[in-house]
Amino acid sequence: MKGPVYSSKLRMALAEDPLSLAREDDALQFSQIEEEVLELEELKTYFLKFYEDQPPGFFLPVLARKGSSCLVRDQYPANLFEVNFRNSVGLTRIGPLRVRVKSLKITEDQYHSILDYLSGKYANLVFSFDVPLGQSYGKGKPGLDIAYIEYLFLKKYLLDDSPDIDGIAALITANPHMKLHSEYPVSPLDEVSDIPPGILFKTLSMAGGYHMLSPGHPLLETSLGKTIRRKTGKGLYPSRAFKECRYHTVDTGENRFVQHFLKRVEHRMDSLAGVLNNASGGYLNPDIENNINLIGRKVGRFLNDPIWRDVGEMSFIPANSQVLHRRDGYRQLFSLYSLLQLSTQAVFDEADFKNLLETKDLPTLFEYWSFFLVKEVLDRMLKIVSCRPIVSGDQKEQKVSGGVFVEYEKGIRLWFNKYCPGSPGYQPDDFSPSRGMKGESYSHGLSPDIVISKGDRLLIFDAKYKGKGRNGGFYGEDEQGTVSSWKEEDIDKMHTYREAIGNVTGAFILYPGENPVIFPAHGSERLFEGVGALPLRPAGQALPVQQHLADIERIIDDFIKSA
Repeated sequence: MKGPVYSSKLRMALAEDPLSLAREDDALQFSQIEEEVLELEELKTYFLKFYEDQPPGFFLPVLARKGSSCLVRDQYPANLFEVNFRNSVGLTRIGPLRVRVKSLKITEDQYHSILDYLSGKYANLVFSFDVPLGQSYGKGKPGLDIAYIEYLFLKKYLLDDSPDIDGIAALITANPHMKLHSEYPVSPLDEVSDIPPGILFKTLSMAGGYHMLSPGHPLLETSLGKTIRRKTGKGLYPSRAFKECRYHTVDTGENRFVQHFLKRVEHRMDSLAGVLNNASGGYLNPDIENNINLIGRKVGRFLNDPIWRDVGEMSFIPANSQVLHRRDGYRQLFSLYSLLQLSTQAVFDEADFKNLLETKDLPTLFEYWSFFLVKEVLDRMLKIVSCRPIVSGDQKEQKVSGGVFVEYEKGIRLWFNKYCPGSPGYQPDDFSPSRGMKGESYSHGLSPDIVISKGDRLLIFDAKYKGKGRNGGFYGEDEQGTVSSWKEEDIDKMHTYREAIGNVTGAFILYPGENPVIFPAHGSERLFEGVGALPLRPAGQALPVQQHLADIERIIDDFIKSA
């Protein structure tokens, strides 16, 4: 945005200087914005002015939204608001106003590639959950968190993957699965050449009597004709017989499943926009809206193919079919179906995925990306034994435990968003040396992002894409939009983890910078014993800088091999 802008339709103006927004008569001279996309920068603060007596209804959900990367402050009089897209990128909205946020730290293409990476890793994680099918541990309102997860998976499998839904349609319609079907209609004798053994009893038990064949009739030389003549001494033959008709048909259980699932997806796309629209306060992110419409159109086009005219209604799912498990086109749709069946086990915070998809929240993206990269490191080192959601076993616990728990061989465990409950504390006059501390943290509860455990010892990594520094800024909030070093405040948080949570041997921040540092603890003998900061920056697509990942791998390896 090069200068102040004004929307006569919304009676709203936006500028970098709040003084220029005092009078609507002056705002009428600004550049007009109605249908175009407004270009903003993530590092700048803008001022939004409404010239009505009250802010419009569409703006109220924006004001009420917590945890979003679009920061809105309403500390000014006369409907003047401060807006800052502090850590977001790409297309979003302020009510009906379409906004494209430019980030200096990560491009929109990089964001989408990392989000696609997360979708795939999360899908694999869901498939590995060893909990009953369909059991839900969602923390949000029923349907809202699942809707965002459903959209994420539908977008990945039907738009982003190869083959996409158009490729899947081409694979199936060009070479559909068929089966050889046999029918046995009652036929006149002059159309029958023989009777297959499989329907011989049915033919003989059919009412209608026998017919005297003329001498030399071909049916007299069939097995049935010879048998009847040997028993009766006459050239008799059933007056009506079954004729075998064999043909290939696409009316198979696999095709019935595909048709049923496509109709289900088409119906779901019709309702998904409404569900997400309500969840987002009435103005769905344009990217989500466009993708939902695109998926709906592509699936509808697939369903209009003539192949489905000969396919009946599904009565059961042939879940053991090798066609659904192995054949291209069919296996992609069956995998997506299976994933959606398991999506009720979505265990991550629904607000996280709302921000990932609605406001393109970079800190949330970085946190999940860091977790899956650490999991990749462990996957290369050790074999996974089990994977399941973290669910609080204490009904009295105020904070619901969320996230995932992965168990590896050799007793190694990986936790995401592990909640370490604290102690209630006590008054000075209640002190007793024998009084034991309650909780994993001896003070208040703490939730490190990523925890690796070996026995009772813990190694902590905490993703710090954003962190307030001495000047109140955020990571990347310099003129070049780059980060060179860590912040002392975040190192202090690692000291807190190492001190307050029992048996923590090392705690390190992961941040999008360049300079690594390790501060060994008193008496430390191993690489992981202490606190520090480890850079982790995207190099291209969803891949990190290899040296950054190698440093993290060295610390994890040292922790696993320690006695």
